[in-house]
Amino acid sequence: MPKRILLVDDNRDVADALAALVEFEGHEARCAADGQEALLISGSFLPELAFVDWKLPDMTGGELVGQLRLNPALSTTRYVLLSGLTDPDVAARAAAAGFDKCLTKPVRLEDLLACL
Repeated sequence: MPKRILLVDDNRDVADALAALVEFEGHEARCAADGQEALLISGSFLPELAFVDWKLPDMTGGELVGQLRLNPALSTTRYVLLSGLTDPDVAARAAAAGFDKCLTKPVRLEDLLACL
């Protein structure tokens, strides 16, 4: 069954490439370049899954996920950190921020598809 997927990354090329991939897999995708755009899109799009970068121009991915989790309409949305950060404590920080899973860029195709 197709899912609604939100891709949040300030690198438009990354977001567009991931959108093309998930759309090829039969899902519906929307892209946002920052937290405010993601909040705006998510209110009407109601994603079932969101891939979120940690470093956004206006807030951290953790702050964004915290705000998204306040919306009752998004209570079943799964959040996946998709970041180039390689610090050993990234997974712990992501979990504390409300992410369900953590993937590192460049992401392996099979890891990305496993989230769908």
